[in-house]
Order: sequence, then structure tokens, then C-alpha cells
Amino acid sequence: MRIIETWSYPTNVLLATPPYQHLHAVSREWPPILPGPAGEIAIWCLAPPNHATDSTLVASRPRGVPLIVLLPPPIHLPSVAESLWFLPSIRPAGVLPYADLDLADSFRAVLKDSLQDGLGTVVARYLTNRGLHLGPRTEADVARVFDLAPEVRSVSMLATRMYASRRTLGRRFAAAGLPVPSHLLQFARLLHVALRLQESDTTAFRVACHYGYPDGFTMSNQMKRLLGCRPSEIRQCLGWEWIVERWLTREGLQF
Repeated sequence: MRIIETWSYPTNVLLATPPYQHLHAVSREWPPILPGPAGEIAIWCLAPPNHATDSTLVASRPRGVPLIVLLPPPIHLPSVAESLWFLPSIRPAGVLPYADLDLADSFRAVLKDSLQDGLGTVVARYLTNRGLHLGPRTEADVARVFDLAPEVRSVSMLATRMYASRRTLGRRFAAAGLPVPSHLLQFARLLHVALRLQESDTTAFRVACHYGYPDGFTMSNQMKRLLGCRPSEIRQCLGWEWIVERWLTREGLQF
């Protein structure tokens, strides 16, 4: 499906679901996403007439559903200028021009660019925006865990690389309402795995071995236990926010 085809929908707010070949119009409220998000992407077409309720609707999108904004043809940009000022407050994953582009490829590129500050920094910032009171030091610690996850296999090694004791890390995380460091490290490794599965055709076995798992079966079982899905399901979806939300739910973190 092409981007320019989205302007034929009766509403300006749309929902894309895997495999991103069809869009669902959202007029007044979001459809239920149960048992949790799994690759859905919200789209806001800044096309006149721009309804007053659009901004409220995109701001209230379900947690774990990233937002991508589609710009209108250049001639219509002045008519939607007011909405452009609103964008920083709703934290879109990216903005796409009005062009004859493939939706799935464009989504993939935007969501990859949303991680340009580094996976650890972006996830730590997401958790803070989500409501966790991390504070600068703990936010930096969380970012460091995700950055080290591809090469660290144990909490002892993690503590050594972070120049802190396991007990100190545990206290910091507990004070911020986070799971114990071992749980965070396990999830961080799986998030790296998930992103690699999404962006390449490499076999699950090779990806698992690259990130230190003995085999694909072990990695798949841990993914099922921590996230409630298998590598084959991860491959069909795009994005990382929904994966974070799956993990938060299974860890019992509600905030």
C-alpha cells in the first residue's frame, strides 16, 4: 500500500496492523487492543479539513502504539500549521512527507530512525515518559544496561561493567520501581534480539547465538515467558514500544 492512498479514507486518524497492507479508520475512539499491542501503528494524516478532535484522539492512543505523522501536499501545509506546533507534545516516532512511498518500508525506516539516540537512551526515556520516576542517575543506569546487553551475559558481569555492586544496582532499581537487575538484563537482551529479527532475514538460531543464547529453542522459550510471543510473531511486527509494554505487563508493573 502507498502513502498517497491514505488520503482516501474518511478520517484523518488511522491504525495500521501487521502486515501493514490495510488501514483501519479511527473516528471517535481506538479499537480494543487485547491482550496487548502487537505491532500496531497509529497514523495521523495532516490533511485538511483537520478535525479538532484529531489531536485529542492521537494523544490518547493506546500505550505501546507509536504514532507516525503524514504531511499533506506542500500546497496544504499552511492550513495544518497549527497542528505542527502540537507534535512535540504527542511524541511521534516520525514524520513522513506526502509521496508515493510504500507504507511498510516507510514505517520500518521511521521506527529505526527513532532509535538513533541509542536503544538504551530511548528506552530509558520512554520509561520516564511512561511514568516511572527514575531520576537522572537511574535513567543512565537503565540506558547502560540496554547498551551492554548484547555482550553481557550475567548480572555479576553487568555490575562489574557498571562499576557498582549487584546490591547497589538492586537498591537503585527497586527505589525507582523497576524489576531486579537480572530481569531487566534478560529483557534488554531479548529486545535486541527482537529488533534484529525485525530488520533481517537471519535465522532465529543465528540471532540467538549472536546474543549469547545456546540455541534458538532456549531463546524462543525465554521470549515466550517474558513477552508472551515467539520469534516468528516478532518478525511479523514492527516497532519496539509494544514489546516494552508486553514486558511491563508481564512484570506486573502498572503506573
